[in-house]
Amino acid sequence: MKIKQEHFDYMKSVIDDFLKRHPDIPSIYENGDFVRSDKVKNLQTRFCFDVMYMAGLTPWVCSTLYGYLHDDHIHTALKKICPKVEKKY
Repeated sequence: MKIKQEHFDYMKSVIDDFLKRHPDIPSIYENGDFVRSDKVKNLQTRFCFDVMYMAGLTPWVCSTLYGYLHDDHIHTALKKICPKVEKKY
């Protein structure tokens, strides 16, 4: 991964905290109970980036990570942080 360890650790901390406060989020995605779920081609990618957004990381990602990373790098980090979801709808 190209992401700096300190940045990965920060993202993980924020996302882990968010998912502890909202433990139902993975099952909501697995069951397709979210906006435009019928249009999703890759549920794991959608889930990862939505969790990043819902956790409030978007401004930080834009100001900190996009200076040296692009979406593929960020997605790699998110896949390691976020739980796996399986499409059940």
